[in-house]
Amino acid sequence: MRTPFKLPTPLLQIVLLATAALTLTVFYPAQSQSPAPTTPRPPAVHTQWPLRQLLRESWQFYKDRFLVDGAHVVSNTYGGTISEGQSYAMLKALWMNEPATFDKVWQWTKRNMKRPHDHLLAWRWGDGEFGTTKGIMQTENATDADQDIAYALLKAGQQWNRPDYSRDGLNIVKDMWRINVEKLDGRYYLTPGPWPGFKEEYLTINPSYMAPYVYREFAKADVEHAAGWTQLANEVYDNLEACTNLTAPKLPPNWCAVRWQNVPGQPRIIFSDKQGEGARDFSYDAFRVYWRMTMDAHLSPSPWRERALAYLKNHPFLLNYWQQHQVMPEGFTATGAPRGKETSGFGMGPLLVLNHVRQPEGDALLYQQSLGKHYHSDGYWFNDYNDFLHSVIWLHLYALSLSQQP
Repeated sequence: MRTPFKLPTPLLQIVLLATAALTLTVFYPAQSQSPAPTTPRPPAVHTQWPLRQLLRESWQFYKDRFLVDGAHVVSNTYGGTISEGQSYAMLKALWMNEPATFDKVWQWTKRNMKRPHDHLLAWRWGDGEFGTTKGIMQTENATDADQDIAYALLKAGQQWNRPDYSRDGLNIVKDMWRINVEKLDGRYYLTPGPWPGFKEEYLTINPSYMAPYVYREFAKADVEHAAGWTQLANEVYDNLEACTNLTAPKLPPNWCAVRWQNVPGQPRIIFSDKQGEGARDFSYDAFRVYWRMTMDAHLSPSPWRERALAYLKNHPFLLNYWQQHQVMPEGFTATGAPRGKETSGFGMGPLLVLNHVRQPEGDALLYQQSLGKHYHSDGYWFNDYNDFLHSVIWLHLYALSLSQQP
């Protein structure tokens, strides 16, 4: 989350209710101290532009610039290290087939961020207040980070024959089921984390956490809860559509919520405003919806992959806006008004994947006209200090690259 939660008591108000993500407006220029899916895929369409080369170059830049001692990412918003940054580093190392980097990041994360009474990760580590030593600063877990870390561990265990990774991943999955999954009227919902405010007058949920392909992998590993993980995966599509349809342009909001009880004549899924100004907007959380749905369109089996593709095809607002204005602002309000007039890199990844499902032969041209104009040969887009921006772009491009893999 990227906006503070309005908590009810002064004591709780000191808790930064954030789920390990970064904003655009505050930067911490961290310096590094050191330098295959099995389901069928669409035919390759990206041969016109060097997508895999871009991924390799930008991954190398990311390691050199943001990985401190090759092991942890310093947040450019909060300072210190947050679990989401670690999850992205692990996913990238997995997909770039770099076991040594993966192991270094995971061992550091487990050693420094594991919570004392379960296998989940504290969302924030860094300098303690008033000059105290480095350590865990806030013990709540950020569910999106934990699910991506567990997924990366399970896949790495298979890819590199590491049973220890598989065990670590399964331990996280089991604790997530116990702590971060809520059941209402027979349906499952993933909670953003254990903060009490997420479960007050309604159950807060985050559309950008919804990753059916991840939960299907969990179902394979967590036999005890396989049916539940599978049901959660299958119900994501309806929940995501319901959240998206709350906004006028049919863009996913940063946050939404589920009523505890059905109210006759009113929708069960509603906006959540507890995260403050911007909770209804499409911006820093919601960008990731398009990455996850593109991944799902490649990795989930039929008929669910078709549900993911349908979501991408049925919500073309960003693509239409680009075609009309040749600008992609940093987001949009719930009424469809742009958040700013200048082009922002955060919307570029979603723009590219939305274009791909309609006219994949135009991928190279659109990249050259949009994101490619802002690429630096060192391996980054727009600027060299925002690791979250770099990751949002990179993850969308990786999802597109799955079309090239046999």
